[in-house]
Amino acid sequence: MVLKKGADWLIYRFLSRSDRRAARQTLWLGGVTAAQTLGSLAQFTLAARILGPEDFGVLAVIIAAASLIFGLATMPGEEVITTYGTRSVAAGKPEEAGQVLRLALGSALGLRLAAYGLIGLLTLTAANWWGLAADYGPALMWYSVTGVLTAVSGESMAALRLADRLGLGFLVAVGSALTGVAVVVWAGMSGGGLPEVITASVARAAVWGAGLAVLAALLAKQAGAPDLLRSWSVKVSREILRFQLTAFARSSVEAAHTHGDALLLAGLTGPAQVGLYRAARYVIDAARLPFLSLAYGVQAEYSRQWFGGEGAELRRLAWRFTALAVAAAAGVYGLLFLFHQKVIGLLFGPEFAAAGSALVIMLPGAFVFASGTALYTLPAAAGRAGPHLLAALAAVAAQGLFIVMLARGMGAEGAAWAVTVHSLVFAVAMAPGAIGTLRRSRRLRQPVEGG
Repeated sequence: MVLKKGADWLIYRFLSRSDRRAARQTLWLGGVTAAQTLGSLAQFTLAARILGPEDFGVLAVIIAAASLIFGLATMPGEEVITTYGTRSVAAGKPEEAGQVLRLALGSALGLRLAAYGLIGLLTLTAANWWGLAADYGPALMWYSVTGVLTAVSGESMAALRLADRLGLGFLVAVGSALTGVAVVVWAGMSGGGLPEVITASVARAAVWGAGLAVLAALLAKQAGAPDLLRSWSVKVSREILRFQLTAFARSSVEAAHTHGDALLLAGLTGPAQVGLYRAARYVIDAARLPFLSLAYGVQAEYSRQWFGGEGAELRRLAWRFTALAVAAAAGVYGLLFLFHQKVIGLLFGPEFAAAGSALVIMLPGAFVFASGTALYTLPAAAGRAGPHLLAALAAVAAQGLFIVMLARGMGAEGAAWAVTVHSLVFAVAMAPGAIGTLRRSRRLRQPVEGG
C-alpha cells in the first residue's frame, strides 16, 4: 500500500495527464507481468529439477507442439480492442465498442476450441513428427487444455485496459501464479512426474483464464460497452475485419517463432538439446516481458492521441518511453551477461550448465529488441497492422533458416544464434513502419476516423 501511494504520488506530481494514463497502465501491466514471470519461473525451474534435462526437453516439446497449433489457429483480439475499441469509446459509440469486443472474444474462443480438436486429431497420427513417442499423446492432450482455458485472456486484459482497471487483473495474476507453484510443489513432494507437472499448468491456466473472463464481463460498462452481454451482434466495418485478419496472420507467424523453434530443433537434434535451449530461451523471454508490458501500456494511449489528432503528444510519449526502454534494457541485459552462469545454475541446477553459452548468444538481439519496444506498437495503434506482420514474417524466415543451417552442428547454441538473428531482423524491419507513423503524426490536427 505504501509503495502504491508513493507510485501514485510520483505519477501525478511529475507526469502530464496522457503520460499518467500510460505510466499507470504500464505499472499495472508490469505488476501482472512480474507476477506471471515469477510464478512461471518458480513453476518451471521446479519442473526442470523434478524432470531433469531429458524429460524437461519432452515437456518443452509438448508445450511447443500445443502452443504452435493454438498460435496458428488464434485470432488475437487485444490490438483490435485497444485500437478500435478506444476509437469507438472516444467517438461516443458504445454499440460499436460492444461489437468490437464481442468479435474479439467470440473469435478467440471459437478458434481455440477448433484448435483443441485439431490437436486431438494430430495426436492420433503425427506425434512422432514432433519428436514425441506415441505414449506422450495423453500428456499432450492434457497440457492442451490450458489453451482452451486461456482462450480469451488477452482480450479480457485489453478490456480491463479500456476500463482502466488493470489492478484487478494483477490480483488474478497473483492468484494464478500461486496456484501453479502450489501444484508443482505438490507434484515434487508426492514423487510425481510429467502428468503431475502438467497439472500445475492446467490449474494455473484455469485461475487466470476464468478470473479475467469474469472481470471483463463485469467491467464491460466501464470499458465503454454497456450492452456487451445483451446482444450477439459482431457486425463491424471492413476496416476492422482487415485489421483482425492481419492480426490473425501475424499471430500465426509469431507462433512459429515462439514455439516452432523447439519442434524444429527436436527434429534436428533431440530432447536433451531442446531442454538446454529452452532453459536459456526461458530466461531471455522472462527478461523481455517487462518491455512488452511497456509497449502494451503505451499502445492504448497512442490510439487515444492518434484518433484525437494529438500528434505532438504522441511523438513526445513515444520518445520518452523509448529512452526508458533503452536504459532499462542496458541494465537488465548487462546484468544477465555478467551473471548468466549463476542465473542458469540457480534456476535450473548444475545439469543445465551448458545452457549458459546459449543464453549469452541471445543477449545482443534481446537488447536491440527490448530497446525498441515502445515504438513497435505505433503502426497498430494507428490502425495499420501490416508493418508488424511483414516484420514478423521476415524475422521468422531468417530464424528458421539459421536453425536449419546451425542446429545439427551446434545444437542449442545454433538455435540461440537463430534467436538473435530473429530479434535483429525484426527490429530493422519494424523501423520503417514506426518512423512512418511518427512522420504521419505531424499532419494530425483534429480527430480522425481511421488509421
